[in-house]
Amino acid sequence: MSQQPYGPPPQLQPPAPQPRPRPAGGLAVAIILALAVGILLDMVNITQWQALRGDVRELTIGEATDRLAQLSALGWVDTLLVWGTTVIWIVMLLRMRGNIELRTPGMIQWKKETLVALFVVPVLFGLASAVLPALFLPAMLVSLASGIALIIVVNEIWRLGHPLRPGPTSVLVIAWGVVGILDELFLTLASRWWYWEMLDMASDREAGGDRELVSTDFIPVSNAMSVAYILDALLCVVAILMVWRLAMKHNEGLRTP
Repeated sequence: MSQQPYGPPPQLQPPAPQPRPRPAGGLAVAIILALAVGILLDMVNITQWQALRGDVRELTIGEATDRLAQLSALGWVDTLLVWGTTVIWIVMLLRMRGNIELRTPGMIQWKKETLVALFVVPVLFGLASAVLPALFLPAMLVSLASGIALIIVVNEIWRLGHPLRPGPTSVLVIAWGVVGILDELFLTLASRWWYWEMLDMASDREAGGDRELVSTDFIPVSNAMSVAYILDALLCVVAILMVWRLAMKHNEGLRTP
């Protein structure tokens, strides 16, 4: 006679809930709104730099210093907006990557940390080069390499976003990446040029005082900064188109059985 075990029967554990894909439309809208604000800031920057260019022959060093302090503050507002938008970019792309991994495991080869590094490392190198000028060229090379790698990563998300329509390379993704690289390089060079002209102005201020007239060397600097912000506005327009199309394709793929 077999013996029956004593005690209550073993309780079956309910299966753990499986993670579900999450749409990225809300994050895409947040990015688009931030980019629209960025375009407005770019227009203000262009207007202010061209106004400085028109007045530079009549400005004293003291007046120019006040105007440049305002432009510097406006530039920092633009920079903080870019950093905040970058955080949303990272969250959106990681969510898209996670959705693709849930539907087609193993299709994406790069890791989450790689995506974060491609956004964060160039920023860190840029900040370090502002303190240590010897890092300027390495920072430019890191920015260029990261931009090229981002084109590859985002294009892979584009291709795999829809399981039934992988599609070829996206022209919008390539345009976004190329314009972004040009914008970053040009803005960095123009800002560094502005920095050296500011040092020259400080030397002139010590020699002649606040009433000394500003050198006309600031005219090409104003033009260079204006071109940099025009490129930035163009980047925002291309990015808006790319983000919207990327999110639409991805969310359509989530609805496909």
